[in-house]
Amino acid sequence: MFENVNNLLLLTVVLAITIIFLFSFKLSRKTINEFTNSSLWNKMLTVDFFKVFLKNIFFILALIFIVISLARPKWGLKQVEAKSLSSDIVVAIDVSKSMLAQDLKPDRLTRAKIIFKDLTERLKGQRIGLIAFAGQAYWQCPLTSDVKAFEMFLSLLDTDTVPFYGTNISAPIDLACESLKKVPSNAKALVIITDGESFDGDLKSSLEEAKESQTKIFCVGIGTEKGEPIPTYENGQFKEYLKDDKGKTVVTKLDSSTLEQIALATGGRYYNMNQDQSLNNLVSVLNKLDKIEGTANIFNNLEDRYYYFLAVSLIFLLLYLFIPATKRQKVGRTEDWEKK
Repeated sequence: MFENVNNLLLLTVVLAITIIFLFSFKLSRKTINEFTNSSLWNKMLTVDFFKVFLKNIFFILALIFIVISLARPKWGLKQVEAKSLSSDIVVAIDVSKSMLAQDLKPDRLTRAKIIFKDLTERLKGQRIGLIAFAGQAYWQCPLTSDVKAFEMFLSLLDTDTVPFYGTNISAPIDLACESLKKVPSNAKALVIITDGESFDGDLKSSLEEAKESQTKIFCVGIGTEKGEPIPTYENGQFKEYLKDDKGKTVVTKLDSSTLEQIALATGGRYYNMNQDQSLNNLVSVLNKLDKIEGTANIFNNLEDRYYYFLAVSLIFLLLYLFIPATKRQKVGRTEDWEKK
C-alpha cells in the first residue's frame, strides 16, 4: 500500500516525457537518414544512438522509481512500542430481560447503550473496558484506549449476550475488581448501569472485595420507580408481557436504594439517568481520575519501504550520468584519414 497514493499521479508526467523522448528520437533518426546514408553517418559522427537511447531509458526508469518512493510504499509489519498515561474504567451493563422494559424509550438497554456511547466520546485519556452481566458476568471488551473498538462491542450487546437469566450485580463487581486490583485506587473506577434489581449473588461479599481492592463503584440507575412490565418477543415480534409462576404480570422497577448503597459503600456515587445533569456529572468525575503510565501497548504497523525504490532510482541516475553517449574512438583513426 501507499501512504501518499496521490503522488503516483506524477507517473503521468513521466509517461509524457517518455512519449516525447521516443518521438524526438525517432524523428531525429529519420531526419538524418533522409540526408545521408548509414555508412557515412557512422564515419562522420561520434554520437552512439544506441547509447543515447539507453541513457534516456535509464533516466526515465530513475524518474519512475523516484515517483514510487514519493508515494511512500509500505508493506510488512513493524512492532512499535507506545506508552501512555491513562486511568482505567470498567463499564458493566445489565443485559437481563428487565432491560427490555420501555419506561425509557425505546427500551432501557438501548437507552443505556446510547448513554455510554456518548460518555466514552467525552472521556479524556482513559482505557475503558466492557462487561455484560445478567445471571453471570462476562468481558465483552478488555481495557483499551481504542474508543471505536469499545463502541463496536457496546453496539452488539443485547439480552441474549449472557446465557444466564436473572440479575447478579455482584458478578461484574467481582470480575472488575480482579482486573483492577493492581491499579492505584485514584486511577480506576467501575461504572455499573442497571435498574438495580439484584436477585442473585453475594452482594455483601462483593462489596467487601471492592473496598479491599479500593475500587470505587459508580452506579447509574436506569428506569423509573413506578416500573414497567417486561415485554417478550417471538421472531422479532411482541408476544406478551412476562408473567411470574402465578400468572401475574411482572413489573420491573428502578431500585435506587440498592444502587446508592453500593456506591456509598465503595466511596463512589449514584446517578439517576432521569436527572438531566447526571451524565455530565459522571463524565466530570471520571475525567478527574489520576493518570498513570499504562502497560506498553504493541502496535503492528506497516513499515516504510520507500528507500528501496530511492536506492534503485539512484543506480539508474548513476548509469545515466556515467554511460557516454559517444562512440569509442579507435586508435590510429586520425592516421588512416591522413593517408587517405
